[in-house]
Amino acid sequence: MTRPLMIDSHCHLETEEFDHDRDSVIKKAQNLGISIITSAIEEKTWSKSLEIAEAHSNVYASLGLEPTQFGICDQALEWIRSNHERIIAIGETGLDHYLVRDHQDRENQKTCFEMMIGLAKEVKVPIQIHSRSAGRSALETLSESDAVDVHLHAFDGKASLARTASRDLGYYFSIPTSVVRSPQKKKLVKAVAIERLLLETDSPVLGPDKGARNEPANLPIVIQEISKILRREEEEIREIALENT
Repeated sequence: MTRPLMIDSHCHLETEEFDHDRDSVIKKAQNLGISIITSAIEEKTWSKSLEIAEAHSNVYASLGLEPTQFGICDQALEWIRSNHERIIAIGETGLDHYLVRDHQDRENQKTCFEMMIGLAKEVKVPIQIHSRSAGRSALETLSESDAVDVHLHAFDGKASLARTASRDLGYYFSIPTSVVRSPQKKKLVKAVAIERLLLETDSPVLGPDKGARNEPANLPIVIQEISKILRREEEEIREIALENT
Protein backbone atom coordinates (compact mmCIF):
# COMPACT_ATOMS: atom_id res chain seq x y z
CA MET A 1 0.00 0.00 0.00
CA THR A 2 1.33 3.42 -0.96
CA ARG A 3 1.92 5.67 2.04
CA PRO A 4 -0.60 8.53 1.97
CA LEU A 5 0.41 12.16 2.21
CA MET A 6 -2.54 12.99 4.47
CA ILE A 7 -5.28 11.19 6.37
CA ASP A 8 -8.79 12.53 6.82
CA SER A 9 -9.29 10.95 10.23
CA HIS A 10 -13.05 11.52 10.38
CA CYS A 11 -15.80 11.99 7.81
CA HIS A 12 -19.06 10.43 6.64
CA LEU A 13 -18.82 9.27 3.03
CA GLU A 14 -21.74 6.89 3.49
CA THR A 15 -24.27 9.71 3.88
CA GLU A 16 -26.78 10.55 1.16
CA GLU A 17 -25.02 13.83 0.35
CA PHE A 18 -22.46 11.75 -1.56
CA ASP A 19 -24.82 9.32 -3.26
CA HIS A 20 -24.61 11.05 -6.65
CA ASP A 21 -20.82 11.46 -6.89
CA ARG A 22 -19.18 9.38 -4.14
CA ASP A 23 -16.67 7.63 -6.40
CA SER A 24 -15.44 10.89 -7.91
CA VAL A 25 -15.15 12.49 -4.45
CA ILE A 26 -13.02 9.57 -3.28
CA LYS A 27 -10.90 9.64 -6.45
CA LYS A 28 -10.33 13.39 -6.10
CA ALA A 29 -9.00 12.84 -2.57
CA GLN A 30 -6.88 9.91 -3.70
CA ASN A 31 -5.27 12.05 -6.41
CA LEU A 32 -4.16 14.43 -3.64
CA GLY A 33 -2.66 11.57 -1.63
CA ILE A 34 -5.45 11.55 0.95
CA SER A 35 -6.58 8.40 2.73
CA ILE A 36 -9.95 8.53 4.46
CA ILE A 37 -11.59 7.10 7.57
CA THR A 38 -15.36 7.13 7.10
CA SER A 39 -17.46 6.82 10.25
CA ALA A 40 -20.92 5.27 10.00
CA ILE A 41 -23.08 6.20 12.97
CA GLU A 42 -26.54 5.01 11.93
CA GLU A 43 -27.86 1.49 11.57
CA LYS A 44 -28.92 2.16 7.98
CA THR A 45 -25.36 3.08 6.92
CA TRP A 46 -23.21 0.51 8.76
CA SER A 47 -23.16 -2.01 5.90
CA LYS A 48 -22.82 0.74 3.32
CA SER A 49 -19.66 2.12 4.93
CA LEU A 50 -18.03 -1.31 4.94
CA GLU A 51 -18.86 -1.74 1.26
CA ILE A 52 -17.38 1.67 0.42
CA ALA A 53 -14.17 0.91 2.31
CA GLU A 54 -13.78 -2.48 0.68
CA ALA A 55 -14.29 -0.97 -2.78
CA HIS A 56 -11.66 1.77 -2.43
CA SER A 57 -8.02 1.29 -1.45
CA ASN A 58 -7.77 4.69 0.25
CA VAL A 59 -10.91 4.38 2.41
CA TYR A 60 -11.19 2.69 5.81
CA ALA A 61 -14.30 2.17 7.92
CA SER A 62 -15.18 3.04 11.48
CA LEU A 63 -18.51 1.95 12.98
CA GLY A 64 -20.30 3.72 15.81
CA LEU A 65 -23.60 5.09 17.02
CA GLU A 66 -24.81 8.68 17.01
CA PRO A 67 -25.15 9.47 20.75
CA THR A 68 -28.84 10.36 20.56
CA GLN A 69 -29.59 6.80 19.35
CA PHE A 70 -28.66 5.14 22.65
CA GLY A 71 -31.96 3.23 22.52
CA ILE A 72 -30.44 0.74 20.07
CA CYS A 73 -27.10 0.49 21.86
CA ASP A 74 -27.24 -3.28 22.42
CA GLN A 75 -28.00 -3.88 18.76
CA ALA A 76 -25.15 -1.58 17.72
CA LEU A 77 -22.68 -3.29 20.03
CA GLU A 78 -23.61 -6.70 18.66
CA TRP A 79 -23.32 -5.56 15.04
CA ILE A 80 -19.99 -3.82 15.56
CA ARG A 81 -18.55 -6.75 17.50
CA SER A 82 -19.49 -9.17 14.72
CA ASN A 83 -17.81 -6.94 12.11
CA HIS A 84 -14.84 -5.67 14.10
CA GLU A 85 -12.27 -7.32 11.83
CA ARG A 86 -13.51 -5.13 8.96
CA ILE A 87 -12.98 -1.79 10.74
CA ILE A 88 -10.03 0.20 12.04
CA ALA A 89 -11.88 2.11 14.78
CA ILE A 90 -15.11 2.32 16.75
CA GLY A 91 -16.99 5.56 16.54
CA GLU A 92 -18.08 7.95 16.54
CA THR A 93 -19.67 7.44 19.93
CA GLY A 94 -19.95 9.55 23.05
CA LEU A 95 -22.15 12.19 24.61
CA ASP A 96 -24.36 14.92 23.17
CA HIS A 97 -25.69 17.30 25.79
CA TYR A 98 -26.84 19.80 23.17
CA LEU A 99 -29.58 17.56 21.80
CA VAL A 100 -30.13 15.38 24.87
CA ARG A 101 -31.33 17.44 27.84
CA ASP A 102 -33.31 14.96 29.98
CA HIS A 103 -31.32 13.68 32.99
CA GLN A 104 -32.30 10.02 32.60
CA ASP A 105 -31.64 10.11 28.86
CA ARG A 106 -28.19 11.49 29.58
CA GLU A 107 -27.55 8.66 32.02
CA ASN A 108 -28.65 6.12 29.42
CA GLN A 109 -26.44 7.82 26.86
CA LYS A 110 -23.48 7.60 29.23
CA THR A 111 -24.10 3.90 29.84
CA CYS A 112 -24.02 3.25 26.10
CA PHE A 113 -20.83 5.30 25.81
CA GLU A 114 -19.17 3.24 28.55
CA MET A 115 -20.14 0.03 26.77
CA MET A 116 -18.68 1.31 23.50
CA ILE A 117 -15.44 2.15 25.29
CA GLY A 118 -15.40 -1.37 26.68
CA LEU A 119 -15.92 -2.87 23.23
CA ALA A 120 -13.09 -0.81 21.74
CA LYS A 121 -10.77 -2.12 24.44
CA GLU A 122 -12.05 -5.67 23.91
CA VAL A 123 -11.40 -5.73 20.16
CA LYS A 124 -8.32 -3.51 20.47
CA VAL A 125 -9.16 -0.66 18.10
CA PRO A 126 -9.09 3.14 18.63
CA ILE A 127 -12.28 4.95 19.57
CA GLN A 128 -13.60 8.17 17.98
CA ILE A 129 -15.47 10.50 20.32
CA HIS A 130 -18.43 12.85 19.81
CA SER A 131 -18.75 15.27 22.73
CA ARG A 132 -21.05 18.09 21.65
CA SER A 133 -21.62 20.47 24.58
CA ALA A 134 -20.30 17.65 26.78
CA GLY A 135 -16.54 18.00 26.64
CA ARG A 136 -15.83 17.77 30.35
CA SER A 137 -18.30 14.93 30.91
CA ALA A 138 -16.93 12.94 27.97
CA LEU A 139 -13.36 13.33 29.15
CA GLU A 140 -14.33 12.27 32.66
CA THR A 141 -16.10 9.16 31.34
CA LEU A 142 -13.11 8.26 29.17
CA SER A 143 -10.72 8.63 32.09
CA GLU A 144 -12.93 6.69 34.51
CA SER A 145 -13.26 3.89 31.94
CA ASP A 146 -9.49 3.72 31.33
CA ALA A 147 -10.08 4.29 27.62
CA VAL A 148 -7.09 3.89 25.31
CA ASP A 149 -6.31 5.13 21.78
CA VAL A 150 -8.80 7.97 22.16
CA HIS A 151 -9.60 10.36 19.30
CA LEU A 152 -11.87 13.33 20.05
CA HIS A 153 -13.27 14.75 16.85
CA ALA A 154 -14.41 18.37 16.39
CA PHE A 155 -14.07 18.98 20.13
CA ASP A 156 -16.15 22.03 21.12
CA GLY A 157 -15.11 22.21 24.78
CA LYS A 158 -12.68 24.52 26.50
CA ALA A 159 -9.15 24.62 25.15
CA SER A 160 -7.82 24.09 28.67
CA LEU A 161 -9.56 20.70 28.82
CA ALA A 162 -7.98 19.66 25.53
CA ARG A 163 -4.58 20.86 26.70
CA THR A 164 -4.73 18.64 29.77
CA ALA A 165 -6.25 15.64 27.99
CA SER A 166 -3.71 15.67 25.17
CA ARG A 167 -0.72 16.15 27.45
CA ASP A 168 -1.62 14.16 30.55
CA LEU A 169 -3.87 11.44 29.12
CA GLY A 170 -2.44 11.17 25.61
CA TYR A 171 -5.77 11.71 23.88
CA TYR A 172 -5.79 12.76 20.22
CA PHE A 173 -7.81 15.72 18.92
CA SER A 174 -8.65 16.26 15.25
CA ILE A 175 -8.99 19.72 13.76
CA PRO A 176 -11.77 20.14 11.16
CA THR A 177 -11.84 22.29 8.05
CA SER A 178 -14.10 24.76 9.86
CA VAL A 179 -10.99 25.95 11.74
CA VAL A 180 -10.72 28.69 9.11
CA ARG A 181 -13.89 30.33 10.48
CA SER A 182 -13.99 29.13 14.10
CA PRO A 183 -12.22 31.06 16.88
CA GLN A 184 -12.83 28.10 19.21
CA LYS A 185 -11.06 25.68 16.85
CA LYS A 186 -8.15 28.11 16.47
CA LYS A 187 -7.74 28.07 20.26
CA LEU A 188 -7.90 24.29 20.16
CA VAL A 189 -4.97 24.16 17.72
CA LYS A 190 -2.83 26.14 20.15
CA ALA A 191 -3.88 24.06 23.15
CA VAL A 192 -3.45 20.50 21.90
CA ALA A 193 -0.01 18.93 22.16
CA ILE A 194 1.28 18.82 18.60
CA GLU A 195 2.12 15.12 18.90
CA ARG A 196 -1.61 14.53 19.52
CA LEU A 197 -2.94 16.64 16.64
CA LEU A 198 -4.95 15.00 13.82
CA LEU A 199 -6.73 16.34 10.72
CA GLU A 200 -10.37 15.83 9.73
CA THR A 201 -13.02 17.24 7.44
CA ASP A 202 -16.15 15.74 9.07
CA SER A 203 -17.56 15.79 5.55
CA PRO A 204 -20.19 16.54 4.46
CA VAL A 205 -20.35 19.16 7.25
CA LEU A 206 -17.91 21.57 8.95
CA GLY A 207 -16.49 22.83 5.68
CA PRO A 208 -14.52 26.03 5.15
CA ASP A 209 -17.67 27.64 3.75
CA LYS A 210 -20.62 27.38 6.11
CA GLY A 211 -23.56 25.59 4.54
CA ALA A 212 -21.64 24.19 1.57
CA ARG A 213 -20.99 20.47 1.29
CA ASN A 214 -17.56 19.55 2.57
CA GLU A 215 -15.36 16.78 1.16
CA PRO A 216 -12.04 15.06 1.99
CA ALA A 217 -10.19 16.91 -0.79
CA ASN A 218 -10.48 20.03 1.40
CA LEU A 219 -8.13 18.53 3.99
CA PRO A 220 -5.08 20.61 2.90
CA ILE A 221 -7.01 23.68 4.09
CA VAL A 222 -6.64 22.40 7.65
CA ILE A 223 -2.88 22.07 7.24
CA GLN A 224 -2.62 25.58 5.83
CA GLU A 225 -4.58 27.07 8.72
CA ILE A 226 -2.69 25.16 11.42
CA SER A 227 0.55 26.30 9.79
CA LYS A 228 -0.55 29.92 10.09
CA ILE A 229 -1.73 29.55 13.68
CA LEU A 230 1.38 27.76 14.94
CA ARG A 231 3.78 29.58 12.61
CA ARG A 232 5.31 26.35 11.39
CA GLU A 233 5.87 25.07 7.86
CA GLU A 234 2.96 23.34 6.15
CA GLU A 235 5.12 20.34 5.29
CA GLU A 236 6.07 19.94 8.94
CA ILE A 237 2.43 20.03 10.03
CA ARG A 238 1.46 17.53 7.32
CA GLU A 239 4.18 15.08 8.36
CA ILE A 240 3.45 15.42 12.09
CA ALA A 241 -0.27 14.83 11.61
CA LEU A 242 0.41 11.86 9.35
CA GLU A 243 2.72 10.26 11.91
CA ASN A 244 0.17 10.92 14.68
CA THR A 245 -2.59 9.18 12.74
